Amino acid sequence: MTDAQWAQIEPLSLDRASHGAGIDSPVGTATAQVALSGEHAMRHPTAPADTRDGFPAGDLPGFRSPVTRILLASDGLTTVLLQALTRSALTPQVDGIEMTPGQHVEATARGLLRLATDDVCLVRRSRLVSRTGEVVSANIVTARAGQDARIDAAMRDRTRPIGFAFAAAGLPMNRRISRIGLTSWPQAPDTPCAFKAYTLNADDRPWAYIRELFSPRIVPPATRAEPGMRTEAAAAGERA
Repeated sequence: MTDAQWAQIEPLSLDRASHGAGIDSPVGTATAQVALSGEHAMRHPTAPADTRDGFPAGDLPGFRSPVTRILLASDGLTTVLLQALTRSALTPQVDGIEMTPGQHVEATARGLLRLATDDVCLVRRSRLVSRTGEVVSANIVTARAGQDARIDAAMRDRTRPIGFAFAAAGLPMNRRISRIGLTSWPQAPDTPCAFKAYTLNADDRPWAYIRELFSPRIVPPATRAEPGMRTEAAAAGERA
């Protein structure tokens, strides 16, 4: 996936997506000004800016597939579940690792990580790929740089999925899900996919924010409209 594909994900209408719930829509990106030592000096887009979704955290019944509900509800290593679903070892393809001013990361990450204006973050964009080369998930990980040498080293580890790298470093892995919902699949922007966003926490202190998008072929994104379910239109009305 190219930088342009990361940066140019357009929102889908509910009619085009053929789903009853709302979608999560990136509305912009910022660019990193500082390249890591040893990286190509390129301007990579950072994580998408403010996003919206029609599923509040915990509204799992809106997804038809039990596979999807289990994956989105899980507070364990997502890679392990995806490997079980695909019956394949998954390897990371890292698309970018950036040093990014905290003010330029997406607003949700800024808030949950309690970033100060002068904080600098590591932002890692990667994909998990099966033995056959199929992209199973796309992931964006944000962590404050310099808070822990183990975190910095794991974020730069291109050989292991990020969860495995964090676990191998002995970092606390208490997950707290912040949002679930639908967004555009980066490999096919006209196709919706399920996503999950969560923090990794040491006690009550979040130290990393992770946003995972799942292949619609592996993790079915189909939803069903049910009484009381909040649609994107309703959510937009609430925000107005």
